[in-house]
Amino acid sequence: MERQAGMEFYGVVVAGGKGTRLGFAKQYALLAGKPMWERSVEALAAGGVRRIWLVVPAADIDVIGQHIKDKPAPIAVTVVAGGDSRAESVANGLRELFAEVSDWSQAGVAIHDAARPFVAPQDVRAVLDTARQFGGAMLGQACVDTMKKVENGRVTGTVARAGLWHAQTPQVFRADWLQRVYASPQVELEVTDDASLIEHHGYPIHMVLASGFNGKVTTAADMEFAKWLAERKWGGQAE
Repeated sequence: MERQAGMEFYGVVVAGGKGTRLGFAKQYALLAGKPMWERSVEALAAGGVRRIWLVVPAADIDVIGQHIKDKPAPIAVTVVAGGDSRAESVANGLRELFAEVSDWSQAGVAIHDAARPFVAPQDVRAVLDTARQFGGAMLGQACVDTMKKVENGRVTGTVARAGLWHAQTPQVFRADWLQRVYASPQVELEVTDDASLIEHHGYPIHMVLASGFNGKVTTAADMEFAKWLAERKWGGQAE
């Protein structure tokens, strides 16, 4: 596919979780003095995303909106109400984005989980550049662990790890692709990965190797590690 040198990139940051696993909404946890979602927004901005639609629980819109007014992000951030699932939240964010971006053929969208606050700006740039060239790209890591298939707690086989990758975000796609996919009556909103929908519709996606840690904060152990890493990474910086 021909490189689209003039493509502008926008972002949808998904921060709509209700904290079912942890017992609290992890996207608001402070990492070296800033909410997790804000760290993710800053990473996308530093990587070249020009504007972001931040998707949060509907009940939190006013609070997050006031936070952004009091402490403006480096780029414009629009707060959007999320849905009952991650996929519905992404769809809500895209709907608002599409209403404001007129030329979809010259735009790309980076969809990123707020729970991946450590993504490196250079990795964001790499994914944007790859999407600019091929239309679709995602960040990930090659699988290095031995993979087992398990049924009812019992190991039933070993899965060859050659060619297997851990899917991460951001996942970046041409806006007109996303518009067609999410407008399709066959769209399945139970998927946990936006690339799955793009794959299903036959669009190409290229994998980009993450250069550093880009883990997702899901469990209590993840949160403990995230707070430790944030202090080492940002604790000495003036906020």
